[in-house]
Amino acid sequence: MLARRFRLIALWAASLFLLSAGVASAVSAPHLEASINPWESIISYDVVAQVQPNTDLLITETIVYDPGTDEVHRGILRDIPLRDELSNGDIRTYGVEIESISRDGADVMYAQSRSDSYISLQIGDPDIPIEGLHTFVISYRVTDALDVIKASDLSANSPPGISAGDIELYWDFIGTQWPFPIYQGRAIVTGPSPAVAALCYAGPQGSTGSCLLEENVGPGAATVMTADLSAGGGLTGVIGWAPSGFTQTPTPNISADPSAEDAARAGALAPVLLLIGAAGAIVPIVIAVMRRRTSAGVVLAATPVRYQPPKGLRPAQVQAGISGTVDARGYSATLLDLAARGHITVKEQAGGIFSGGGMDLTWTGTGNDELADWETALLAAIFKGAQTASIGEYDAILAAATESLSSQLATEATSTGRFNPLGEVPDRPYKLIAALGGLMLVGGLVSLIFAEAFTIGAVFGIIGLGLLIGGVAGAIITPRQQTKISAAFLGEVEGFKRLLNSDSADARRDFAQKINLPPAAIFATFMPYAVVLGLEDTWLKNFPDLRPEELKNYGIYVASMYAMAAWSSSMESNFDAGMTERSSDSGFSGGGGFSGGGGGGGGGGSF
Repeated sequence: MLARRFRLIALWAASLFLLSAGVASAVSAPHLEASINPWESIISYDVVAQVQPNTDLLITETIVYDPGTDEVHRGILRDIPLRDELSNGDIRTYGVEIESISRDGADVMYAQSRSDSYISLQIGDPDIPIEGLHTFVISYRVTDALDVIKASDLSANSPPGISAGDIELYWDFIGTQWPFPIYQGRAIVTGPSPAVAALCYAGPQGSTGSCLLEENVGPGAATVMTADLSAGGGLTGVIGWAPSGFTQTPTPNISADPSAEDAARAGALAPVLLLIGAAGAIVPIVIAVMRRRTSAGVVLAATPVRYQPPKGLRPAQVQAGISGTVDARGYSATLLDLAARGHITVKEQAGGIFSGGGMDLTWTGTGNDELADWETALLAAIFKGAQTASIGEYDAILAAATESLSSQLATEATSTGRFNPLGEVPDRPYKLIAALGGLMLVGGLVSLIFAEAFTIGAVFGIIGLGLLIGGVAGAIITPRQQTKISAAFLGEVEGFKRLLNSDSADARRDFAQKINLPPAAIFATFMPYAVVLGLEDTWLKNFPDLRPEELKNYGIYVASMYAMAAWSSSMESNFDAGMTERSSDSGFSGGGGFSGGGGGGGGGGSF
């Protein structure tokens, strides 16, 4: 610690000596020394800023960098800002030209790139690691950095000696955007004449903490600002000079923020855009409502209660007739149906098939009816010639079988006319409108967030949202178009749903008399259809006195009827698992100012 303090004092003394001799650079490069800490850091960061009579600003940064010993580093990065956003939203632009770069007093390889906001420097050879302390010196010229102080910039809190018409430099000599500590920061500022006032601030962005300030140091009447930045933050200074020392009057390069102008245009267009967006939402809905009856094709007739499944179809076939496909819900209902018919038993594993566990199946061979070919193929894929099987993890054979069987059952539903493959035709215009609206909305959001193109973002975003809402609503309102056969089939489904969806005790008694079966048999026989139709909760409520023991006669082994209530969400997920692979203002205003509040600054890093 004493050695480091002595070195810093030596650097300070050397700087003052060179400054008094009229030398432009601040500190001579130290001899190569070993790293002080295992982590990387900046031991000292010295900035010499010379304000010229023509208002140019010559800056020389001397950075003593310690790469540490924890990781391998090859050099430093330095980002020098080219623009600032002022408090009123305007953009101030600076001219920056690099004049020289060195390391340890010699030329060094560096790469330079320029964007709208920064000049980015990569200083060092990417192929050669560095060790120990190294001194990087960066010299550059800045134009358009000074301001003329206006009377409106001053207040009772402004420092004595400053007045309207004076020339001001409000500058971030050391920026806040460095990822590692800076142990000592200093700025030495000279102008064409002694400064009339100065302030400095140190610390994180926006900090008003002051730093050590010395005025009129040496023959050059320098303003010297020093701060310990080991806790983070930057060093900002505000210095004022009388205008008599300048040969030119500062003319800051300030322009209106293009995004602010664009936002104003977008705001002016907002009422019109809202009307267009509302029309985009309302028109498709009105058309869909007006064409609802025509779009439906054959309208379903009255649907009295039915006491048997439609046309004697199995649950998966009913699902295929309704939606044109069979999913995990349809196949899990099929297993329940096969159990009720005596071909298999279904039992929850430890943890419970109804509480997120798997399910065990047993082949009984005592079924009371013939299996359809597709049912035989499904069971073959599950059991694979064994007497028992489990479902709950991905099974490639089962996945392939269900994909093939789904296509087979969909083809059957289409060929028999139960499912009309052209039923979605009336929906297509609305889906296209919704798709167009979604694309416009995404484009608008991208323009707004990433490009700050407010007008384009508002046009595409508002109109796109309206079209998206109108298209989706129109598609929901528009029914599937039905043929005579598909309408008759859906009429039978609706009649059967009325039975399953009834919670009337009278209806249950009437149903039991007509079917002539005990309650457990009725429950087990029709529970698979309730699962396919999404009515299992109501169907369970129709049998409040049913006990789990009674279901064993129908191949269903479950711990409780409460557990049975979770059938559709848990057993379905287990079957699905088997099918699916997991895959700037004046710094003197009000006497204030802030660290990180002026021009300059930026930061850097290492590579």
